[in-house]
Amino acid sequence: MTFIAKEAPMNWRQKRDGTNVRYLLKVASEYGLAPAECLENTGLPEGDLENCTTLELWQELAVIRNVVAHHPHPGTGLRLGLCYHLTSLGLLGYAMLSSRTLGEAIKVCDQFRPLSLSICPVILEKETSGLLMHLDDSVLPPDARCLVVERGLAAWTNLFGELLQRRYLPLRIDLKVPEATDEELYRNHFGCPVVLGASSNSMLISWNDLNSALPLANTTTQQTCANLCQRLCESLDDVRTPLARQVLQMLMGQSGQHSGARQIAGWLNLSERTLHRRLAEEGFPFRSLDERVRRDLAEQLLGNSALGLESIALQLGYAEAASFSRAFKRWTGLSPKLWRHQRAFREVDPLVDALTAVRQKVVEHA
Repeated sequence: MTFIAKEAPMNWRQKRDGTNVRYLLKVASEYGLAPAECLENTGLPEGDLENCTTLELWQELAVIRNVVAHHPHPGTGLRLGLCYHLTSLGLLGYAMLSSRTLGEAIKVCDQFRPLSLSICPVILEKETSGLLMHLDDSVLPPDARCLVVERGLAAWTNLFGELLQRRYLPLRIDLKVPEATDEELYRNHFGCPVVLGASSNSMLISWNDLNSALPLANTTTQQTCANLCQRLCESLDDVRTPLARQVLQMLMGQSGQHSGARQIAGWLNLSERTLHRRLAEEGFPFRSLDERVRRDLAEQLLGNSALGLESIALQLGYAEAASFSRAFKRWTGLSPKLWRHQRAFREVDPLVDALTAVRQKVVEHA
């Protein structure tokens, strides 16, 4: 298993959904902080953040700094990390869950980092006893580092436990942030040795855990989800308006559980009419986004599974195969059956060419 350490420059104007900020407000309220205190100077509304479609990474950082300013106590990030589950990651969470091993799930997460909820770069480093996952907090202002590092390490621990379907215990936790002074606090939370004043903020994962088979592994599901994650990353490149990006992410995250405009609007605390109007103003009607996701999923299911048309139609939210077939022909110009046949022929054709070339060489040699 080969891991490559990667660093990426921070884009503080990166668009985000409201997941991280909602969790921050939830935990802050447990400590007696009002939303107004947490959202001061962020430009974010005090209402339901699902209604905010322009949340950017710098705004999340501003909320973090506000929470720390009003509640500057180590351990807050540990509580925050417990809020995170695989479902928090949407489609990426399903891709990780269906991976063969924990190590493969980590590689999938690293591959599709734009879909993760991480706020600072993650660097992977192999050691004799396991894999070190570093959180590079150098991109953060000093006052935000302790909470973000605690949150990341605690969230990983929670997610790895869900993947393995048992309690996950790291081999070691290293903490560089100077605010982390209570070794017992961290040792009790992570259940492993903790090194304070370390040279980095990291978690050491044993090779035994990395190579552990995941109980819900499914190669077909994992490949389909990974392909859809790739499509989502690529799709977001040309959808730059905030609401359209958020709707596209929601539709991709619900692939296989078709969601209509009314349901999406409800999640965003918008009326269905307002959703349609604002998407049209951005140049991305809801139907075009919905059909983009359905077409991608249809092609994945037709090309990478043996499911019949009735099953695929149900997966995509159609009442019958005939309706799906008409829609697919409108998208591609081909019936699903013919598209699948041509796809199979294209995959076999290179093999036929190769075998023909080999046979020709044998004849010439003779």
